[in-house]
Amino acid sequence: MGKNVLWGVLGMLLLCGCAAAAPEPSAAAHTPDTPEQAAVRWLADEAHAAFHVGDLWVTMEAGETGTEEPGFTTAHLKVWDPTDLSVPLQTMEQATDDCLFGRVQVVDANFDGCPDFGSMYAMGNQPVYYDFWLWDEEQGRFVEEPVLSEISDPQFDPATETISGYARAGWAGAAGEHTFYRWIDGQPTLIRRVWTDVEPAEAGGEDTLTLAVEDRRDGVLTEVFRQSYPLEGGGWLDARAQWLDLNYPDI
Repeated sequence: MGKNVLWGVLGMLLLCGCAAAAPEPSAAAHTPDTPEQAAVRWLADEAHAAFHVGDLWVTMEAGETGTEEPGFTTAHLKVWDPTDLSVPLQTMEQATDDCLFGRVQVVDANFDGCPDFGSMYAMGNQPVYYDFWLWDEEQGRFVEEPVLSEISDPQFDPATETISGYARAGWAGAAGEHTFYRWIDGQPTLIRRVWTDVEPAEAGGEDTLTLAVEDRRDGVLTEVFRQSYPLEGGGWLDARAQWLDLNYPDI
């Protein structure tokens, strides 16, 4: 940990009251933690996390578990300007699965040149979901974007300014949904959905896979393709790969 970063974290710890408590009278012989030890202890604590977003710092503290539903905890987030640690710039809360606390990603989610961040709140066998807060330069604060919380395992491509998601739905990955979003009029907007579904065979028959595609045409999401294939034939793989390329078809 760099010295400047360490002291920045220390400042936040002291302000948040997260530094080691003074020893009780019965433990007078105990030597209190140094500020550096307190910072390391705090950062290693499963109930706390800290990360930087551009020039700002975000701290997370786990609240009581099970307050909203079993297995979930309320995470308390605070945004700090390291040049003025007198008070956080803003605070927010997030309901997250207990075991996912502190799993975050920092990314330019709306491709405006300013870093944003997401905090994971749910995970399945493959689907992964984050709550995202995006930096608003005019307001001077992060603003939550609920549409992004609905995209499984979001991937942000600055070259195409596209957000893609994928949610597996079984059958060794044969069934599932791919989604593609672009920012339109300031909102993440679904521009293509490619999904596959498997229908198990009856006795003596073959499993069938249906591939369907919805594309945004003239501002409306419209089904433009649907076809069924033998699951074991593999022909659907090439067809799906074509539709996963946003340049296909060339119209």
